[in-house]
Amino acid sequence: MLASNRITLTVVMIFTGVFSVLSVVMFMQARADVQKEGRAAFSQAQTLAASDISLETLKLLLQSNRDLVLLSEPPTPHSAQESSWSFNRIFTPIPPQAVQHALSGETLWIAANADAELDEIAATVIQVLSIFFVALLVTLFCLRYAVNSRLRPLAKLCDGLDSMTTGHYQYSGDATDIAEIQTLIDHYNSLTQSLQRKENQVVSLRKRVAAIQEQERQSLARELHDNLGQLITGITVQTYMLSQQREHPEFVAKACEQIQQQCNAVHQGMKEVTSQLYPVFLHRLGLVRSIHQVVQSWQDIHPVNVSWQEDCAPFEANLERDTQVYRIVQEALNNIAKHAQADQVDIHLSTDADDLLMTIRDNGTGFTPDSNHRGLGLESMQERTKLANGSLFIDSSDKGTSLSLRVPVTKEPEHNHAHIAR
Repeated sequence: MLASNRITLTVVMIFTGVFSVLSVVMFMQARADVQKEGRAAFSQAQTLAASDISLETLKLLLQSNRDLVLLSEPPTPHSAQESSWSFNRIFTPIPPQAVQHALSGETLWIAANADAELDEIAATVIQVLSIFFVALLVTLFCLRYAVNSRLRPLAKLCDGLDSMTTGHYQYSGDATDIAEIQTLIDHYNSLTQSLQRKENQVVSLRKRVAAIQEQERQSLARELHDNLGQLITGITVQTYMLSQQREHPEFVAKACEQIQQQCNAVHQGMKEVTSQLYPVFLHRLGLVRSIHQVVQSWQDIHPVNVSWQEDCAPFEANLERDTQVYRIVQEALNNIAKHAQADQVDIHLSTDADDLLMTIRDNGTGFTPDSNHRGLGLESMQERTKLANGSLFIDSSDKGTSLSLRVPVTKEPEHNHAHIAR
């Protein structure tokens, strides 16, 4: 239900309740007034009957009294219920009475007549009802105008929320003098600005990811062409020379040795390219040994002293989680090689009750983690941490950088430990 309709219904119910209570009060007051007038009229009739006036004058006076009715015959219970004045009993529960003329001794029966009093009451009720009706109409009109004008910013806010579903975040809510609505509009404007910033970041990251992918393709193509391609070309040349020098055993033996060396180089190059594309040895070695292996391979080609410490209890393998952790280690080592200018790296792996803990520290130049111009590497590590349902904390200063990763793992049962030990 619309707010304006709900407010209108509430106001109508309030007016109806107030009018009902007022009607009851007016009814009780009217009944008391009718009874009071009836008793006063009966008392006046008794006074007139006891005075020294003729019977005709008494009848004339009683007939001319607007609060009394002169009955032509004594009332019976049945006739009293169905007489024309029985309706007045609602307001006049006083029964008919007899008055005796003092001079003639004749008895006259009179009853209370509330018609005049009821006419006054009806006129008052009509006036009150008219005032209530006019007041209700004016109130409803003013309320609907005020509510519709004050809720107009909410309607625009709903339009803005609808536009958000289509990816448009440029809407800005209008200001209002209602504190609650203004707070809602402020939160909405803050949300749209945040979403717009996130959208801009996503667009920027997409462009950077596309550029990185293109660089990776170029690097892979260069590696295949310059290294593996030349080795395969050398093997092809050597096999051709073998076919031409069949009669010279010494040449054949030397060519075969060279072909074997080139094949080993091709095999090693394929392993390096494969490990860059996908760590297939995670299936065979597990996460901890794979990380140790990539650290050793990284240390072989970088003049950096690496301190390795590992204190991990056996835990169950999870290829998706292990791949993300492995890539985070690769990215961290690549960042150290490219930017840190460090000569010492400390790596520590451990487990607690439910998590795998990894810390990588270097003594390099450091950087500002909270900078708005964060590199793609840091964004990639954060995203991979989320995919692994973990948490990543980076602390950096001019004395070096510390990376702390916590990832949930499932410990292997105790009988599995015993089986492994055997």
